[in-house]
Amino acid sequence: MNKVIFFNHFHKGDTHTHKEFIRQIKTELKNFEFEYYTNNPQKLLDELGIPITGNPNQFDKSKPLYKNGNTLCVNTWVGCFWDVFCKHGGINMLTLYEQWGKLYAAINKTFGTSLALKPSMEEYLPKINYGLINTQDVDDFLKFRKNRFKVLICNNEPHSGQSFVSDMTDIINQLADEYEHVDFYCTNTIETTTDNVFFTNEITKFADGCDLLELSYLSTNVNVIVGKNSGPYVFCETYDNYMDPTKTFISFNKKHPDYQEIKETMSNDLTLKCKYKAVPIYNIYVLSQQETDLIYNSIKEALPNEKA
Repeated sequence: MNKVIFFNHFHKGDTHTHKEFIRQIKTELKNFEFEYYTNNPQKLLDELGIPITGNPNQFDKSKPLYKNGNTLCVNTWVGCFWDVFCKHGGINMLTLYEQWGKLYAAINKTFGTSLALKPSMEEYLPKINYGLINTQDVDDFLKFRKNRFKVLICNNEPHSGQSFVSDMTDIINQLADEYEHVDFYCTNTIETTTDNVFFTNEITKFADGCDLLELSYLSTNVNVIVGKNSGPYVFCETYDNYMDPTKTFISFNKKHPDYQEIKETMSNDLTLKCKYKAVPIYNIYVLSQQETDLIYNSIKEALPNEKA
């Protein structure tokens, strides 16, 4: 039987961003076997019904494909076609769309299949079946916050240098003090004395381990999603959230010197219904006062002036 082994050397967000391309492959190639080699948790792939069976370290992360008999190994890293990655300015749907077009063509050439990209890039925005995870703890928490304006702040430190490292303690506390009628849900714990700042591990009830799917579910119930283009924020970048006109995204991204605009965001060049603001950050290790003010004001602009 023909087999496709997907492999990826990198982080949890990688299993999310290319998810719909893999879903299409698995749906259309019905008589194939599928496996995944990754160091990420199995639960992130359960929805696709693909088991994690190996470690990706046996492969060169820069090579897009390996063929061995009736098995084709397919690199799902967004940078595996480096020319495409650089052409479109990094991690965005333009890069993914062209990359997977090349991968589809390679699969077709190998197996005589007829995979073809869908005409709309928006169709490849990730979708999550929340019915497959336990959302009860999140639902129980939200019952008591029904009429509150809610802001999810992914204040974790990015793993790949795509944004600033600060956990935003001072900014979050200042906003929470000024906007007592707003709830702030933070992915990383901070020192705070306010009663409208909460931490997502207390909401999802995950003291440790992977709660990115539960966090994504929480994001469907908030008004504003703030982040740094890294794991927790990326899992909030779903088709449903992007097509929700009541939602606002604020992404703080390291400014690439070669581009006038921020290109390394999944929203780049897509037709969305949500509000999306990408904010440039120049020094990711030590924020200037100007950048601190910019971060604060970018979030403040998305908050209601009066109590709901």
